[in-house]
Amino acid sequence: MNWHKQAYGSPPKNQNFSTGIEGQKSCNQLREDATLDEAVEDFTLMAKVEGRADQTLKLYDYVFENFAESLGEETPIGDIEKRDIRKYLADLMDDGLKNTSVAIHHRVLNAFFTWLVDDSYIKKSPTKEIKEPKTPSKFPKCLDEEQVDKIFEAAKSRKREWSGYRNYAMLIVFLDTGLRLDEFVNATLEDLDMKRRSIKVHGKGAKDRKVFFGKKTFNCLRHWLRIRNKVDKVWDDTIFISQNGDKLNKRNVQRLITRIQKRANLEDIQVSPHVLRHSSATLAVQNGLDAFSLKRQFEWEQIRTALRYVHMSDVALQESYRHSSPMDNM
Repeated sequence: MNWHKQAYGSPPKNQNFSTGIEGQKSCNQLREDATLDEAVEDFTLMAKVEGRADQTLKLYDYVFENFAESLGEETPIGDIEKRDIRKYLADLMDDGLKNTSVAIHHRVLNAFFTWLVDDSYIKKSPTKEIKEPKTPSKFPKCLDEEQVDKIFEAAKSRKREWSGYRNYAMLIVFLDTGLRLDEFVNATLEDLDMKRRSIKVHGKGAKDRKVFFGKKTFNCLRHWLRIRNKVDKVWDDTIFISQNGDKLNKRNVQRLITRIQKRANLEDIQVSPHVLRHSSATLAVQNGLDAFSLKRQFEWEQIRTALRYVHMSDVALQESYRHSSPMDNM
């Protein structure tokens, strides 16, 4: 016999018997009457606390400013529907924005409304069933092997000078590790592990990771550290410094690379730290690095980003095979 039923009787059908804190939560969990402005403020605060990059926060501000201008800051978030999102994205297209730019707005809004669901503002995200605008699948810009050789030859020509060797070592590190510019300028001597041939870097979203380098980079860095120690007064502990002993900033590094680019007679193509990063990934794949290892080294969230470089390698293979087909050469 069920003594609960005997003592208290059977519970009425469809009655919610949540009690205490849980019962209160089920009744009051949604905050659909919060305004768009209030919800955006809370989302941005969360993003800052979680350590999202400054560029990401600026992107959020840009998208939310446009979105609030379209719908109104005082709009209750519970009133925002799929149609409102579709109309906003369609208006961006009508204003002449490319699909790639509209897709960025979609991603930010999708992240925003997904968070609102997780944080008990709304029950369902209005972006859930809206697909991201299709964008052309473009390969990232990178240097081919001939262009890389030209860059290095131009840098080697001034290796005997203090700054010349530093610039040469910088190129070596960029191309062997695939570091982002921000990671590069902030890497310190303490982060450098010569024994394990690795550098600990502080990447996007305040995430730390280790990147690895080869024997040539090891030898180059070992020589650079000896030269670095010849500076009378060093004011900063970053790996790469100026001749005054100061930290190199991002603009310094970009200018130095541009000078080498001009000496290499490559002014008709784009050469930047980001292009060197793409080039590093491409060359690593061509030399046999698998997509999962590439993802870890370069700190990409999605494996599909790494697979783009694998597909690029396939293009290079196809081009090479045109000249090396066994049947064509019989």
